[in-house]
This record gives sequence, C-alpha cells and structure tokens, in this order.
Amino acid sequence: MIPGTHVEFPNAADRLPAPAANALIAGFAREGMIVVIGNTLIAVALTVAGVHERFIDNLVFSQAIGLSIMLLLDVARFFLQRHNALTGPRLALAMVLAIMLGASIGRGIASVVLGIGLHNAFATKDLALTGWIALTATLLVTWYGWSRTRIAELSEQVARTAWQKEAAERTALSARLQALQAQIEPHFLFNTLATLDSLIASDPPRARDLLASLNRFLRATLEASRAQSETLAVQFKVLDSMLAVHAMRIGPRLAYALDLPHDCAELPVPPMLLQPLVENALKHGIQGALEGGRIDVVARRDGEHLELSVTDTGPGFGATPGTQGAGVGLVNVRERLAAIYGEHASLTLIENVPHGLVARVRLPLREAVGVSVQESGS
Repeated sequence: MIPGTHVEFPNAADRLPAPAANALIAGFAREGMIVVIGNTLIAVALTVAGVHERFIDNLVFSQAIGLSIMLLLDVARFFLQRHNALTGPRLALAMVLAIMLGASIGRGIASVVLGIGLHNAFATKDLALTGWIALTATLLVTWYGWSRTRIAELSEQVARTAWQKEAAERTALSARLQALQAQIEPHFLFNTLATLDSLIASDPPRARDLLASLNRFLRATLEASRAQSETLAVQFKVLDSMLAVHAMRIGPRLAYALDLPHDCAELPVPPMLLQPLVENALKHGIQGALEGGRIDVVARRDGEHLELSVTDTGPGFGATPGTQGAGVGLVNVRERLAAIYGEHASLTLIENVPHGLVARVRLPLREAVGVSVQESGS
C-alpha cells in the first residue's frame, strides 16, 4: 500500500485511475518479492538446522506463513491510512494481530498443501519454525513499508525545495528586470525630452519627427511589457523604435541596421535581453566618439543554437578598459541567462575589427523554441 493514499470504492466510477492502480500493484509485487526471497532464505536455514527433513516442507511453511502475515499487515495498514488513523500504537497492534492470525492461517494452508492434515498444523515441535518465519516476515514488511514512506517523504521534500528555489529565482529575476527597466527608461526619456524641448523652438519639423519616433517607442515598449513572453520580432521592434529616437537626437553621428531572418522572428527570448546591450553600445561606442559610429543588431541560427549580436564601431576596449564589460546592464543580462539556461547560454564581448565591440549572446535553440519565457509575469 502506498503511504498516504486515500481511496474509496463506492461504485465503479470511483475506482483508482489506471496509473494509480498500476503503481499500487507494482508496489505490492515488489513487497511480495522481498518477502518471498526472505522466506526462501529462512527455509534454507531451517532445512540445514534439521527442523524438517525435506526442504519443500520448510519452503511451503515459510511462504504460507510469511505471505499471510504480509497480506494481513498490508490490509490493516490500508484501512488505517484510508481513515487517516495510521499512528504508532495502532500500527503496533496491527502487527501483533497480523502475526497471530497470519501464522495460524499460514500453518493451516501449509498443512493442507503438504497433506499432513489440519489436526497436525499446530504441533508443538513447529512453534519455533512459526516464530522465526513470523518474525522475519514482519520485519521485512515493516522495513519495506517504512522505506517506501521515507522515500516518498524525501521525494516530496526535494520537489518542494526545487519548486521554492525556482519560485525564488523567478521572483529575483522579475525584480532585477523591473530594476533594469527603471534604470533605462527614465534616463532615456529625460534625455529625449530635453532634446525635444530644445528642438521645439529651433527646429519644429525635426521636433515633430522626434515626437513621432518617441511615441512609436513608448507604444512598442508598452505592448512588450504586457505580453507574457517576448519574441525576437517584438524585441527588434522595440529596438528599432529606440534607435530611431537616438538617431533623431544624435543626428548623422548614428547609423544602425537590424537584421532579423524570417526563421528567427517568432522565437521566444527573455524580455529586454538585447536592450541593455544596445544601450551599452550607444553609451560606450557611439556617444563617446566624436565622429559617431554604427550599430548592427543581428540574429542567426547556428546549428542547435541561436546567436544574437550587437556590434558597434566605437573605440572598443582600448579607450576605457573594463568599462564595457562591467556595466549593470551587462551583469544583469549574464545573471538572467545563467538563471534561465544555466551553462547552456553565454554572453561574450569580442573586439570588433578594425575597432569597436561585439556583444554576442548564444542560446540553446531547442529551449529558445520550446520554452515560454515569463519572467515579468511570474
């Protein structure tokens, strides 16, 4: 009997479902096999000790008594569990009754099978045999039942711990994502609004174009934030509108291009995965260079992986060593990739030739295709 199972059979519709019934039968069969093996060893020992001359006599007595005790003890445990009454004292009483009844029933069955008659079933000379068999069978059944209960408890504890850890990681990811959004959006909006304020008086047509680009960016960002998962197409749409706003602010100093193949457009990715990388390229690669530069965002399938790259033509590592690899946004991206994909994803920074930097994200394609990323909705 599986510990903790509560089953009722008032009619055919309330019977155990097939998986539960199969598990119950399999557990009973494993328990019976253990008892049969133990009984066989007892029969061998009794034959060597000369309790009965024939091994078959000892084997029949051992199996009949041991299996009878096992069956009675399982029935008692089943009904105690069914009524939520499986306590230590009740189980001890059930064991005593199972030993007494099982030993008597088993001796009677063995006597009939061996043809020695019921009147000889309870001969005094066989009391030692009965006692050893009963004790061994009870210990085997009790040990097996305790082992199954303990294994079930440990399995439940492991599952609960894993679920709590996953929930905590998702909560932390959601908090970091919200912090990243709070970090990026105000800074970006304040700079854009300041530029817009200066253009209203000096260049009204350009101010209207900037306002239209900002409106597209805010709309795309709002749509993405409401979705439970984010595809590459949605993320590239946000990046396009964001870079358009920056291009309006910076002017000809910024050139950019987005390359999203059709076979990558609908792949789900973690929200705001590329935006911190583009922000990093703008801050260190474009805004710090007097002549400006270019940013390319590219998505590609590479065998069983998805590769996303953000390339800029700025000064690269040489101008300000260490600054491009230690930003809050890049650290956040690395932590989120590790939490979601483990060792199967990576973010690497590579020197661009002849100058600039390449930020490359590599994700397992199967997980990217099959897993719905729901950080912000967790």
